[in-house]
This record gives sequence, structure tokens and C-alpha cells, in this order.
Amino acid sequence: MPKNKKEGSYSVAFEQSREKFQQLSPEVISKMTLLEYDRANNCFTVDSFGHEIEISYPEGKVSLKDSEENILSLARQLILLNYLSSSKDQPLKNELVSYRELPHGNVFYSNIKTHILEGLGNFFSNCDRSAVRDILRKLGFVFIQSKADLTARVEFVPRVPVQIQFWEGEEGIPSSCQILFDRTISDQMHIEDAAALCYLIKELILKLYSLEESSDCGS
Repeated sequence: MPKNKKEGSYSVAFEQSREKFQQLSPEVISKMTLLEYDRANNCFTVDSFGHEIEISYPEGKVSLKDSEENILSLARQLILLNYLSSSKDQPLKNELVSYRELPHGNVFYSNIKTHILEGLGNFFSNCDRSAVRDILRKLGFVFIQSKADLTARVEFVPRVPVQIQFWEGEEGIPSSCQILFDRTISDQMHIEDAAALCYLIKELILKLYSLEESSDCGS
């Protein structure tokens, strides 16, 4: 299969994932991912972070449904394709864990702590809380009660729920953030994809918040 120049440094990873994807039947993929296969259009559809996304079969092209413009980052496309090509038919354990608690999680945790969790914590200390709630709703999150000051949960894909928690800072203690997964995430995606998912969550929240601010300034 020829490499897609638009996929740049991700091209090899996409090629490997598509090879695995194409070796599986639509029926097997549906069972493993809990996603229905649309035979009329030869694709799977997933509602993820506020967008309906199609993955064509057998090509493995990831794109927005009913849109000619594909605003999905390559990392997001690859995580979704990897889920379809590698997920397992395994029930959730309903046991929340942090990235650091995952197998080999310590490999990337220092970067995640510094660039994602602390970054989101700093953001929460100065943000408009009502705007953040609106943004999380747009991304498909549902708010739940917990010991944190703000907790929300979403399904990135059917077998990969994500929970985000924010704590307000106190004197001498900065605001903080935590991203939690079901323990089975290590069976559903590679540890590098879980790290990329953390980066994606931060990117989407900050991007939407910036757009909200720009809109308010222009009105």
C-alpha cells in the first residue's frame, strides 16, 4: 500500500494499522469495538468528542461525517484507526486509574504531568468556569459528583471512557487536574495512544476555550 504523503511522519503507523484493520471482517470489528457497520456506505461511525466520525472499510480512511472539511488531527485519526484495528472484546472493570498506574505508564508520565495535567491545572485557576462547563458539554462530557470541584466523564470510543477532574487551588496550593481511565484501557489501546489521548483532551479544551473568548470579544 502506498504511503499517504499527507500523513507525514505518521504514515508508517497508519500503514501498519490499516493492514491489521483490513485483515479483520466488519463483523469482527463490530464485536470488538461495539461500533455498528454501515454496509450501505462501507464504514463504521463513532460519536467522539462532539463529532460524528466515519472510518471507511477496508480503506481505513478517518473523516468527519457529512463534511468535506476534515479538521481532525492526524494523531486523533490514528488513535481511532488503531482502536478499530486492535481493540478487544473485554468488559470494563469500572476501576478508575491514572496514566501513571497503567503498565509502562511511567515512561511518558513526567511529560504528561508537566505538559498536560499541570497545564490544565494552571488553566483552571484563571478560566471562566461556566465556559469550561459549556466546552466539556460540547465535547460530549457528562458531569458527575465527586470529591473534586469539577468532574466530567465521556466515552472517547465505546470501550474507552475518560474522566477528567479539576480541583480549585487554595493559598499556597495551585489548581490541579487529573485524567482517569478504566483500567482496561491498556487492553484497548497502546500506551502511546493513551498518552496521545491525554494531549488531545488538553488541545480540544484549550482550543475551544480560546474560540469562545475570541467570540465574546468580537460580540
